[in-house]
Amino acid sequence: MSLMRQLRRKAATILLALAVAPAHAETDAPASPPRFELSGFGTLGAVTTDDKDVWFTRYGVNFPGTKDPDFSPDTLVGVQGSLRLTPYNDITLQGLVREDGDASQDPQLTLAFFRQTLAPGLSMRLGRVRVPFFMLSDSLYVNYANPWVRPPVEVYGLNPFNDLDGIDFIYNGRLGAFDIEIHPYYGGGRIPFPQGKARLKEVFGVNLGLSRGDFSLHLGHGEGTFTLERGDTLFLAVSNILQLTGQGGVIADLSGTHGRTRFDSVGVQWDDGSWQLIGEFARRKTNRYVVSAHGWYLSLGRRFGPVMPYVVVAHQTLDEQFAEARLPPGRLAAAWNLFQVSRNNAQRSVTLGARWELAAYAAVKAEVTQARPDDDAWGSYAPRGDAQTTRIGGRTLNTFSLSLDLSF
Repeated sequence: MSLMRQLRRKAATILLALAVAPAHAETDAPASPPRFELSGFGTLGAVTTDDKDVWFTRYGVNFPGTKDPDFSPDTLVGVQGSLRLTPYNDITLQGLVREDGDASQDPQLTLAFFRQTLAPGLSMRLGRVRVPFFMLSDSLYVNYANPWVRPPVEVYGLNPFNDLDGIDFIYNGRLGAFDIEIHPYYGGGRIPFPQGKARLKEVFGVNLGLSRGDFSLHLGHGEGTFTLERGDTLFLAVSNILQLTGQGGVIADLSGTHGRTRFDSVGVQWDDGSWQLIGEFARRKTNRYVVSAHGWYLSLGRRFGPVMPYVVVAHQTLDEQFAEARLPPGRLAAAWNLFQVSRNNAQRSVTLGARWELAAYAAVKAEVTQARPDDDAWGSYAPRGDAQTTRIGGRTLNTFSLSLDLSF
């Protein structure tokens, strides 16, 4: 047994002992019978573009569409149940149905954890939890809680992993005039990937949240290892080209099981009930398999009764490609360039939208986004036809999105 595995097993034993202790220590607390709570959420969303040779897609979230309008990027339905065992612990399960990155619509178990109160303000969760890479990670699936049709892809597309199999701790307290939350976590996760495998492993991170009145601040950092094993047609063709030209060693930077990554994010929110301002910055740094990039967005909304129009400006920038190859000009070089361009999501966009609050549990949202992928990128789009002849980079593309969000 490896040293790392021994340490994990010892840590798990200690944590379970801690989990049991408070339930026996608080002997003076009144007993209460187990209580079960059930809730649900869903989104019916449609997306279309004015240029009919491209699809809008959320890479790592859904498979590029086959129908217009496309319902796959945003449509989902979920159910969550929580069983409170005692005043100090509970069990939560969440199931979700949506199209994933491999075009499957099989139900997914997105939450499955045991939570234990360890001390006043301190709790532990063990199992499948939400990995808090972003400021709005907790509400990614419950889109009714978000002001837009979807969180800006320039930032939230930087890390498609949303579920973490592992352990986390959440501490809530006071720091002077601020409410503070400290949230360390450890574990891994996986997502369906077209003709391949994508997995996040041995991820350790910590988030810090500060809030006071209408203002809140998020700071986050995480790092670990990851696997990205490709099997798509373009990757196989590029691999053959590299082998034929004596550059087979480059393949190890395109696909494999030894990637390392780090992720940092900063977010701010200000909402006084009339005006809403949200901004976020995130950076992904990797050593192989996917590009290193950063992105940001700024959103401003103004409420007029049940209606809130808003504007969002967003930008994702390529920092570094994940591999280099030297190929002579011609067909071989064109295939290599296409491979790299298709893995680059850099773009800038401006979105005008509005949210209409139908009821305390339902909202309709509509958006028009004008996006321009970088010259050497596909941005958040994919070709509907031949990838070799469809140029995406450098074009101005208009996308219309409409959604009905429910929380019940």
